[in-house]
Amino acid sequence: MPSNTRAAVITTLAAMLILAPPLSAAAEAPPLPTLADSADRGFCATVQRFLVDTRLPIDNRLHTDKDAFTASKPGVDPLTTHQFVSRDAAGRPQGISCKTKSADHLQSVHGTSAARDPALAPRSCRDVQQRIVTDVWRSLSPAQRTAAPLPPQRLMLDADARSYTGSSWVGSPAEVHVADDGRLHLRASALFAEWNDWRWKMMPKSFRGNHYCHLVAPERVRRLLLGEEQIKR
Repeated sequence: MPSNTRAAVITTLAAMLILAPPLSAAAEAPPLPTLADSADRGFCATVQRFLVDTRLPIDNRLHTDKDAFTASKPGVDPLTTHQFVSRDAAGRPQGISCKTKSADHLQSVHGTSAARDPALAPRSCRDVQQRIVTDVWRSLSPAQRTAAPLPPQRLMLDADARSYTGSSWVGSPAEVHVADDGRLHLRASALFAEWNDWRWKMMPKSFRGNHYCHLVAPERVRRLLLGEEQIKR
């Protein structure tokens, strides 16, 4: 898709390799696992922790059936997330999807210490995608990084594609494309409905307090960085 059709904020990954410093309340938390392997059974639990800085126990449920994942809903008490990996015809991971809970919903049930302050700008699926690319790049050997035909400074991250219903989000996977600027772009797909957002007050409770992300799988990011997969304009 041409980038001029999107109202997206685009920046180079080179300017984003250093993640924003954590909140002081979360500074004592142990480092998060990396997001470099979609086979990680706790991948979406790590995404949940990254998005809202929670230290609550998380039950991360894995789905191999897309219909079962589509029907699933994240839970707030106990905190439950859902994970699904989409694959190409060769069985290689293409995308990874996570269903998580919003910070304000966790706080409404578990107290103010359960998550980062909702008054702060929420982290986005794009922020998670940034973390994936950073972690994958750091997982490469020095020789691989030197030889990589697509170093991070040539990879662009677009603002999230936003959906407002679960059905539209399910049909809007993360995108990889070459834009008019000739650069490779990644674009995560999001559904974000905060618990206290008045626009969602009339919706069933199961539709509120959710943050869903379709992401380009780390294995695909690795293939792109190493030139093992080419994207044509």
